Amino acid sequence: MKQLIKWAKKYRSGKLGPERNEQFDSLLDELAHLGKSPSQSEINAAKSNVWKKIGSTGKSISSGRSVFLMVRKFAAVLLFFALVGLAVWEMYSQPTEIPMMVKRTEQGMRSTVTLSDGSRVRLNENSSLKFPETFSDELRMVYLNGEAFFDIMPNPDKPFKVLTGSSEITVLGTSFNVNTYRRPEITVTTGKVKVANLISKEGVELNPGQQATINTDQIQVSEVNPDFYIGWHTRKLEFEDEPIASVFSILERAYGVNIEVEMPEKEIKCVITGAYTGERIETILLGLRHILDFEYQTDISTKTIKIALKNCK
Repeated sequence: MKQLIKWAKKYRSGKLGPERNEQFDSLLDELAHLGKSPSQSEINAAKSNVWKKIGSTGKSISSGRSVFLMVRKFAAVLLFFALVGLAVWEMYSQPTEIPMMVKRTEQGMRSTVTLSDGSRVRLNENSSLKFPETFSDELRMVYLNGEAFFDIMPNPDKPFKVLTGSSEITVLGTSFNVNTYRRPEITVTTGKVKVANLISKEGVELNPGQQATINTDQIQVSEVNPDFYIGWHTRKLEFEDEPIASVFSILERAYGVNIEVEMPEKEIKCVITGAYTGERIETILLGLRHILDFEYQTDISTKTIKIALKNCK
């Protein structure tokens, strides 16, 4: 066996004789043809082919039988280490799996998650965020179901991606809101984001004050007041000549309640102007009663507010 190892070294350096060189070439060819995952029958067939070739050239060599047996053993050993080497190579060539964490919020619960890069995510109720314990060297990626406000640390060399069921949001450093309760809705407050529809492959860029709504086959972009869509997070609401129906819709979103409005038969054309910061929704409703004539009832168990609107004051 030591002699065969010496021949193998000479083969690599090109100093092996023609006959021995042909034997090693034959062996390496058979091993190469096996591929990464040979079956047992393929291995046996490869051995047989090599042995036949070695046997046909080994007749002119002294002690041919002895050499033949030694080459057989060497071929088997070499094949074994070749297959082990492939297995080790495949194991270490696979990307290292990064541990993933999941944060969930229940009804009436909100939570803030600080990611490994310092970015902060504020989760609304009934939402979940899946994120790596530590981001990879190339990319920062998280998965959202529900609603969250993102405040992303800038890093031009490592984009930040948010994946939902049908959309992909890519940012470098910005703040934005993502709502997937009904259909993906992305609202930008600062910076710029790229939004892609994973179904239609359509993509758009959004600037502050723009909102993208993801439909099955398209992306709709509109100009909005971002404060109305992050009010659930900041509890800061400013209305300027806002229609009544829109005001109640914004309050519904910001406070996570259901507001059922019973409208009078005649059309009400008055609008609302005002600012509220950190107020309880009951305080806002009492304030609105100075502008509107309405009565309301609150069902705490279902988080529903029923409003009987009569007229403007």
